[in-house]
Amino acid sequence: MVLAGDAATRAGPGADAGPCAAGCGRQRDGGGRTHRHPQPAAPARHPARGEPAMRRSARPNGFTLVEMLVSLLIFSIIASIATAMTVGATRSFAASSTALAALSDLDRTRSVLAADLGQAAERPSLAADGSPMPAFTLTPDGFVLVRYRAGDVLPGIEKVAWGVVDGQLLRQPFPAIDGAPPGEPLAMLEGISAVRIRVADRNGWRDDWAPRQPEELPRAVEMTLIRAGGVPVTLKFLVAA
Repeated sequence: MVLAGDAATRAGPGADAGPCAAGCGRQRDGGGRTHRHPQPAAPARHPARGEPAMRRSARPNGFTLVEMLVSLLIFSIIASIATAMTVGATRSFAASSTALAALSDLDRTRSVLAADLGQAAERPSLAADGSPMPAFTLTPDGFVLVRYRAGDVLPGIEKVAWGVVDGQLLRQPFPAIDGAPPGEPLAMLEGISAVRIRVADRNGWRDDWAPRQPEELPRAVEMTLIRAGGVPVTLKFLVAA
């Protein structure tokens, strides 16, 4: 089979000039030679945008197992830190509340003691068995005194006892000044293991009290409370001030 281009080439120099048989619009020369038609270039292929990119684009949305494990690890660390901080804050709040309650009880006790000792009366009394008692008496774990009552409350005086019993600092009012046992105790402080009381007279502080007259009162009273933790609390008050 003979192609048109080959036939034109074989025609030799004597062939007539005319348009290109391929239809490109260009004229053949007088020698009958045809010109070459450039072949279209193949589209460039980018390896970076080829098949691997298609694989990446075909990856489904979501997380891998490793990413999930790392996320769970970070979450567990954050949760542990948050839990520790919450527990610490709760314990600190509980400790602060306990300390504030203890301070409040101590302030209340100090106020009542200051009122009792500050309004002490020079009035002897009789014990439950009828034996005489001076106006102020030291006991192994506290003291007993007669005090004036504030206001228009009758009777105008009362007899009270202070002491430590079973780890509690108690205040016991007497129903009568003479010949009556102490009444219902009121717990003022908890967690008291021991108490020490000193009194002051014109010669200074002393551990005992032996008045020359039954109506005589000390000038001041010092009460040292030993808490269950071993921390002492010392309170000082003026008497009949």
